[in-house]
Amino acid sequence: MNPVLAHLALNHLPVLGAVFGLGLLVFALAAKRDETLRVGLFFLVLTAVAAWPVSLSGEKAEEIVEEKAGVSEEVIHEHEEVAELAAWAAYAVGIVGLVGLVAFRTRPMPGWFKGLSLLGAATVSGLMLQAANLGGRIAHEELRGSMPVAEEGVGGEEEGEEAEEAGGEGAEEG
Repeated sequence: MNPVLAHLALNHLPVLGAVFGLGLLVFALAAKRDETLRVGLFFLVLTAVAAWPVSLSGEKAEEIVEEKAGVSEEVIHEHEEVAELAAWAAYAVGIVGLVGLVAFRTRPMPGWFKGLSLLGAATVSGLMLQAANLGGRIAHEELRGSMPVAEEGVGGEEEGEEAEEAGGEGAEEG
């Protein structure tokens, strides 16, 4: 499989996993449901696992995409920096989640652990969403914040002026 296609196909997993895990943790804490909290932690573990192949495919995809016309090296670098931070945060929070699932398997999770998990999930979610946004800007010009300027002579005033001049000159000659 092409590394660019692999990266584009896989990159949604850690983003959605982090956001879904955060949502589950928020719901679990509000509803005081430890089982739902455990499912949320499991999603954070899955997010960490999913971040690894996305990171690997991103390195290979960069080598291919940076050679294409219209692709900004600066935009790729911004995405890469945030994505790397997001991946490391996901790994750390995934380990915390796994430790929590094992250590508190038979007893209630303490409040400090729930708070730490929620803070970690919010951090990973924010970083993943930021990395996704920056990644989208690599190939999607409309997300970069500026629209392309129309070239001269293509539907602009210059074309109309040229037509008037040509018509005016032709009328004088005839």
